[in-house]
Amino acid sequence: MISLLLALALAAPDGGTGVPSQKSVRQKIHITAEKLEIHGKGNELVWTGDVHADRGTTKLTCDRLVAHYTSDQEVSEIECLGSVEIVDGDRWAKGERAEFDNVRGILVVTGKPEARQGRNLMRGSKVTFYMEKDLIEVKDPDVTVHGTRLRGSGKPR
Repeated sequence: MISLLLALALAAPDGGTGVPSQKSVRQKIHITAEKLEIHGKGNELVWTGDVHADRGTTKLTCDRLVAHYTSDQEVSEIECLGSVEIVDGDRWAKGERAEFDNVRGILVVTGKPEARQGRNLMRGSKVTFYMEKDLIEVKDPDVTVHGTRLRGSGKPR
């Protein structure tokens, strides 16, 4: 099992404004996996096999994780493939693929995604988490809110 604490400082999300939010603290990510490949010329790191990643309060597991980084050694984007699961407090999501834009703080889950916040369950074709805004968007929603099922237009079925 390879365990690596990235020396790469993660870029603080600022919503694209260029002005850091009060929450914007440079965080490191701790990743464990069975194998790591470093592609220096491609500015990417690839972990495979039983991947576990922790960033602050967010825990992520998947089969393969690719981290893209800038010339300043800051992670700009993370791609997770296969059996993706993300947990952050009372928020949880799973799917076959996830992409995290570290600059804007946006996580997109696809491939039969499901998400929960508290007791509310959401399914759709795409689930998007806006981390700094505490906002979740679901495309083609099928949502269960405290035992009431809602689809598409938000009308109970």
